[in-house]
Amino acid sequence: MIFVVGYGYGQDPLFSQYNHSPMHINPAFVGLSDAPRFTLHYRNQWPNIASFNTYTTYSFTYDQFYKKINSGFGLQLLADNAGNGFLSSQKIAGTYGYQVKLSKTGSYLKGGLELGVGRTYYAWDKYIFGNQIDPKTGAISPGGTGVGNPEIVPDNFSRVYLDIGTGILFYNPLYFIGFSIKHINTPDNSILKVNESSYSGIPARFVVHAGYEYKFSSRSRAQHSFNPSIMYVRQAGFNQLMLGTNYHFQTFFMGAYYRNSRLTSDAIIGILGFKKDIYRISYSFDFTVSDLTISQGGSHEIAFGINLASNPKKQPVKTDCFDGFR
Repeated sequence: MIFVVGYGYGQDPLFSQYNHSPMHINPAFVGLSDAPRFTLHYRNQWPNIASFNTYTTYSFTYDQFYKKINSGFGLQLLADNAGNGFLSSQKIAGTYGYQVKLSKTGSYLKGGLELGVGRTYYAWDKYIFGNQIDPKTGAISPGGTGVGNPEIVPDNFSRVYLDIGTGILFYNPLYFIGFSIKHINTPDNSILKVNESSYSGIPARFVVHAGYEYKFSSRSRAQHSFNPSIMYVRQAGFNQLMLGTNYHFQTFFMGAYYRNSRLTSDAIIGILGFKKDIYRISYSFDFTVSDLTISQGGSHEIAFGINLASNPKKQPVKTDCFDGFR
């Protein structure tokens, strides 16, 4: 052997259009609208590596704010498929947030708590181990059948665990700044009984983020504004910095972002979307600029949202900077 790999590293799936599903970044984002808000999110990363569905992530969220109790409630569903089904994970989480008004000018402080159940699944039957490979015929025996797997089959192919996260968010009509921690309890998602002493569970994920909204006209609001933002993510030895802006004009919006991972330029992201009444749909493409190159297909995202509070006839007066999130 020329190379020996001692450890493999992975991190939470993250969306390039993170403002479309903000509760995945910070639970304190729950309840951005007084009426129900629903989102669907799909990401396909590096589709040319092996097959079109090698790395895919799906998301569904619901949230709503209740003024009488100054609280927001939400539901998150997240499914991630790594390696075309070799490793997959699912998570369902309930989210609660409480809001405190700090000033008459519209400054608020929100705290959020996320309580979820996660599941990691390993497709054992898909794995091919070294002792299954024939020197001449590969994973197929001379008789044309598959070489049996002599490895000891694990008692379980999946692991269910409790997952806890929290966050805090300050905002006013012009800008917001927030901080969150996911996987506070570092849940154990392993299934093998080896190297247990060296594995301490899913590492906690820390996120610091901020954004600003510049409105060109008080009458057009979200339809005519700039929304620059920045986000920094840290999880174990992995870190990521993402910054850029969205521009909203009439019913259309577009965005440009730059992502840096572990001190390496990773991707330039372009976003194009349409927003009309209660509906919002957008597409983004990650143009890979790292050594992985664009030959792996970049990454594609499609996001669709329904915000029942966006009915023009019932649109309340907003005193925050979250028009780009709704």
